[in-house]
Amino acid sequence: MKKLTLITLVLALLFACAKNPFSSRDSEAPFEEAGTFIPPTSPEIVLDNLRLAYEEMVIGNFIESLDSNFVFVFDYIEGTLIDTSWGFAQEINLTENLFADFRGDEANRQIAIEFFEQSEQQDILLDTTAMMIRGYLLTVSDSSGAAVAVYEGVAQFDLVEAAFNFWAIARWEDLHLDTRSPSWADLKNSYR
Repeated sequence: MKKLTLITLVLALLFACAKNPFSSRDSEAPFEEAGTFIPPTSPEIVLDNLRLAYEEMVIGNFIESLDSNFVFVFDYIEGTLIDTSWGFAQEINLTENLFADFRGDEANRQIAIEFFEQSEQQDILLDTTAMMIRGYLLTVSDSSGAAVAVYEGVAQFDLVEAAFNFWAIARWEDLHLDTRSPSWADLKNSYR
């Protein structure tokens, strides 16, 4: 009897000091900021998410803006003679490299993007596909806000409606304004 009372007392003491093994655990803090992501229920929102992913440098939000069959096509990049496109995996890899480089120097460099509708190019919005042509200005600035580099051009975005009625970019074609001005493709290519 004494032994049973002692065992019961020890077990009661252990259970009183121990955490409840059936309770849910606390979640860990995220290792990366979530950034701003708007559910892409229309093609226009996808472009907003693309801009925000770059400005906030959140790779997860960038990936959510792309279709799994994504392809990036460009007119030319100085010094690149062979390929004029790449696919989903290479796009993710180079964008991760770009974001990591900029985050490492975040106090000194930021990205800002502006999209401009092209008056002579109307958006084509169908049930499950869309084509949007936008002029853009991508500015890399230093901590004082002064522009360090400017990339400009025209982008054609072919979008598809995917799962849950969310839209994503299936094809992104980047065109230079002229041979002297670098485009977004030039910035991307430097991180391949």
